[in-house]
Parts: sequence; structure tokens; C-alpha cells
Amino acid sequence: MSMPRDSLEAKRQMLSECRAYYRNDAIQLAQIDEFQCKYQSKDAIRWYTKPGFLFCLVNKALRSQDIWVFYKFRYFIIDLCCCLEQVSSSQSFSSIRLYRGTKLNRDELEQLQVGCLISTNGFFSCSSDRNVAEMFIGIDLMTDRSSSHNRDAWQQFVLFIIDVDRRISTNTVVADVSHESDIPDENEMIFNFGSTFIINDICFDNDKCIWLIQMSSSSDNARINDGYEKYTRIRLQHINPTIMFGHVLCFIGRDFSQSMNYFHRLLRTLPIDHIERPNIYYNLGRIYRYIEKFDKSLNCFRCARLLVRRLLPERMFDYCRILGGMGTVYSHLGDTELALKLLRQVLVLQKKSFPENHTEMAFHLKRLGHAYFKAKQYSHAFSILTSASKFFQTKMHIDHQEYARTLHTMGLVHRALGDDKKALIYFQQALQKQHSLLAKDNPYLASTYYQLSLIHNDRSESEIALDYVKKSLSIQLIKLPHNHSELKLSRELLQRLQQSQ
Repeated sequence: MSMPRDSLEAKRQMLSECRAYYRNDAIQLAQIDEFQCKYQSKDAIRWYTKPGFLFCLVNKALRSQDIWVFYKFRYFIIDLCCCLEQVSSSQSFSSIRLYRGTKLNRDELEQLQVGCLISTNGFFSCSSDRNVAEMFIGIDLMTDRSSSHNRDAWQQFVLFIIDVDRRISTNTVVADVSHESDIPDENEMIFNFGSTFIINDICFDNDKCIWLIQMSSSSDNARINDGYEKYTRIRLQHINPTIMFGHVLCFIGRDFSQSMNYFHRLLRTLPIDHIERPNIYYNLGRIYRYIEKFDKSLNCFRCARLLVRRLLPERMFDYCRILGGMGTVYSHLGDTELALKLLRQVLVLQKKSFPENHTEMAFHLKRLGHAYFKAKQYSHAFSILTSASKFFQTKMHIDHQEYARTLHTMGLVHRALGDDKKALIYFQQALQKQHSLLAKDNPYLASTYYQLSLIHNDRSESEIALDYVKKSLSIQLIKLPHNHSELKLSRELLQRLQQSQ
């Protein structure tokens, strides 16, 4: 939401994507031209509910979970979010029951269980009129039944019954948009994307041959979102939203190629004296480090350091991150003395410049602990990693993926000390966190799978070891460069395990 949305470039990017998708559809192309000429931010709801290209492509972008596609549609998505929030806050109802009719495949239905939290990955349209929702399912007006006569069929007809109580879920954004809809009789209401619900009951209506799933807006929604919003606001005090997006693209989406192109594009388009150029070089340095192009990584970090030095002490946050990035590269290259010198220098600067509960402290402690591990100074490593772990547990507003990385590194330390029992505990804890925080194809998961495979192989549990290394490889083959060291190690381990069978 902090990305600049009133931008001609953002509008151009979105409409270019839309025109490419509908290049052979004259009707939709005409509507896109109309949008370009007439659209205003205040009309976002009307354009979204209007039959045509926006409803289809916006939801397609959100449901793809492709961060880059999401970015291309930011111009309209942010406007729509803001309009829904404004309308929702202006409407005075405290509680309401809503309905949504849809069709689900059998395997999708079986994933829904009573007590589960579910979160929408698009704008969630409902109606306050049950008959309208049943019409969308396809209930026959003559028989008052769906066309399904088998509750075990592949396609199932589902009616979601959603109770909203704003006194409990104060942050729930749901807006009555019937006054702006082309079809006001549908009594349409829209939940903002990312809305969260808890499933209270699931049953089958034998008379109508449909599944009834009763949900309520979840109070956990406010807790989860508040935590992330607070964390994001803290990060955005130091990081420009445009830079933050590139960071998300790479280090959450793990799309190294797209994020590299994104930052190089910023270097080409931003003025030579732009205040964010140091951060662009910093992020490129991180990307090159992840793909093990260490010389290019150091060059980028040095450019960033050179540019930010003249802006000290105001840019101390950036300066510390840049030195930390350089220290991590030297650690990977085996120059542990220089790595620890830089990383200890950063810790001193942070303690002088930042409050003791600053989020960057935990990230750097994790980084420093890993450097001590690489230097084989295991007692120092474990002590610092323990401090990082306590920080993540007590002072962070959210569960963060770097906490999982801290647990993973603590597992590495115990394994290096020969205590595989404790190492296994830490790797399992890291894996549990990663499953809840990361995408299934994140390379960090692959690293933990690999370590678990090593431990189970040492225990002569070859089938478990083989399963873990295959999981590791299935991620690395897609996400890592073909010559990456971790991919090479996983291939070698798989070969050894297969030969020993």
C-alpha cells in the first residue's frame, strides 16, 4: 500500500499488460482505451464491479501469487483497497450475515476443516441475499436443488455462510458496493483481499445437494495484520517502498532474475544523484551473493558504501547493512578474519546508533553468529545465535523467516560439535517455522531438508534421508543456478544414497 500509485508509469505498465492479454479481443481493448481516458481513483469500485477486463485480470494477478504480476497491477489494486476501506468505514452496521456461492473440486473441499483459518488471495465478493448466492451456484429454480446428486462427485457445489461481527474483528474491511454496481439487485459486498475467516461448521444439505460452510470473520485477522503492519511501518522508516518491493521480489519470492532486472532498471531510470542509489547497489550485492557471484557482489557493496559514506550519520542504517553484506561475502569466501572485523564493527555502530529493540539488531546477530560458525568459533557462534533467538521471540512483532534461519544455523553449530541429537531438534524447529512462513519452493527449505538428510543418513535411516534430499533437489533445481554449491552438494548426497541401496 506504500508503493506510489498515482503514477503514469504504473498505469502504463498495467494497461500494457492488459492489452497484451486481450490483444485479439476488440471489445476488451476498447474498454481498456476507455479506462485510460476516463478512469479516476474514486471510481475504482465501479470499474471493478463492471463486467470486463479489470475484474478478470486483477483477480488473476492476485491469485497467481506472482509478486511481479501483482506489482504490474499495483496502480489499480491500491486504489481499490483504499476505496473499499473508505466505504467500509463509512457504513455503520456492526454485524451482518453474507453468502457466497461457488463450485469447488473435491480435493479443494477436503482441505477445508472446522477450526481452520483461511485467508483470501483476492477480493472476496459476497451477497447479503442468500438467493443471489444460490443463483451463482446454479440452484434450479424449479427443483430448488443443485445439478449434483452425488456428494462424492469431483465437482461440488458450496454455499459459504459468513458472519461478520465488527465488534470482534475490528479490522475487517467489507464494503456494501451495491450503490456502485451495474447490477444493484445483487446486493454485492466485497471483502478486501487478505481477509481472514475461521471455519465454524461444515455440513451437507441433502435437500439442495450443496455443502454449507459456515465461517466468521476472524479476530486473528486483526492480530496477524497488525503485527505485519507494525513491522512494515518500522522497516519503511528506513527503506523506500520501491526498494522494499524489489527486496520482497527476491528474498520472499526468490525470483533472482526478475529482482535483478528490477534493480538494474531502477539504476538506469533514476537520476545519477538519486538518494536511493546506495540501496539499489546494496540489494544487487545481496542478490549476487545468493547466486554465488561473489566478485560482483563485493563490487556492488563497495559502490553502495562509497555513495552512502557522504550521507553519514543520517544514513547509518544503510551503512551498517552495507558493511554487514560485505562481511557476509568475505565469510563465504573463507576470509573469516576480515568478515568478523566488519561484522563486529557493524555491531558496535548499531549499539551506538539504534535503540536496543531495533529489528535490525536481530538480523545482524544472526549474520554475526553464522560468521563465527564459518570461522569454527562455535561457542561464540552459539552464544550470539541464542541472543538473536531471544530477540526474535520477545521483541519482534511477527514470526520472521530470519528466526527460522537462526534456528537452522544453531543446528549447524550443534552438528559441527558432534551433537546430532540437538542439531536434529533445531533443524526440525527451523523446518516447522519455514513451513508456516515460506513458500514451498523456497531455497531455505531446501537447505534444511539437506541437513536433515545428512543426519538421517548418519543414523542409517536411508529411506528418510533419501526423501529429504529429493525434496531439497526438487527446489534447488528450479530456484538455484545450475552451478550453485548447494545444488552440487545435494546431487552428490543423492548419488551416495542411491549407490548405498
